[in-house]
Amino acid sequence: MDRITLPAPAVVVHPGGAGWPAGLDALTDAPVLLRVAGTLPKLDDAVAIVGTRFADRDALAFTRRLAAALAATGATIVSGGALGIDAAAHEGALAAGGSTVAVLATGFARAYPRAHGSLFSEIARSGALVSEAADDDLPFQSAFLRRNRLIAALAPTLVVAQAPLRSGALSTAAMAKRLNRKVFVVPSAPWDPRGEGCLGLLRRGALICTSAADVLSVRASEAGPLPAASPGRRRARAKNLKGDERLSDTNRRVLKALGRGLRHLDELCSELDMTASELQEALLTLILSGLALRAPDGTYERVLD
Repeated sequence: MDRITLPAPAVVVHPGGAGWPAGLDALTDAPVLLRVAGTLPKLDDAVAIVGTRFADRDALAFTRRLAAALAATGATIVSGGALGIDAAAHEGALAAGGSTVAVLATGFARAYPRAHGSLFSEIARSGALVSEAADDDLPFQSAFLRRNRLIAALAPTLVVAQAPLRSGALSTAAMAKRLNRKVFVVPSAPWDPRGEGCLGLLRRGALICTSAADVLSVRASEAGPLPAASPGRRRARAKNLKGDERLSDTNRRVLKALGRGLRHLDELCSELDMTASELQEALLTLILSGLALRAPDGTYERVLD
């Protein structure tokens, strides 16, 4: 199905106008307009996830888990709507009840790739499709390269999940580095050509991503508090994200304390006799396991069965 069903007609936003993503101002060749279908979510904590269209099964599964875990903490997942890693990133965010943005190289009349009509329709309902292309623009190769710069600019953090040496994801990573965005890479087996580009990025100083915790810990060390997860639909689906791994005694103590309603970090530190850093590490584990949420006001709560 190549038809895209939009919840409302697309709108056009201009630099400096209402709805214009501030991240695009960092581009020397910023678009003169951006077409938006859906509602563009907050991008301050956005994470872009990109990679090859020809990803293997393990890479796709990892990407879905990674996007879901990040979306569960309130991060908007940005990607390019392509086959492979891009689609897995969007799917993971949607499965977690989170927001995702697909940056398209073509317009909204018909999906490209054609198989993504349903996916793009769902993204437009829960997040947004964005493009600088008109609906009748054809999918030229140059349009995809231009799209990649938008992905890099929209999100302050980029994760490359799997990319060979010849991959559009590498152009996105190069632009992200030029824009001083954080670039993470999922390490790949050295004998797998689908990950040679990732290994090259790591050699050049990219950060390692083996789980959502790697991304969130860097953000927490720079910004202080852990990312917030809004209640509502994220809480409703959080149970789907629970891991089967056994919690440590410390994590169990924190989880038990959260069972007494909304709790502040200082309050928990005092009650549990823990340092702020120890407590934040435990809370991060619980959030990524789908057992706890951080509300927008900075309080924490347990997800009840």
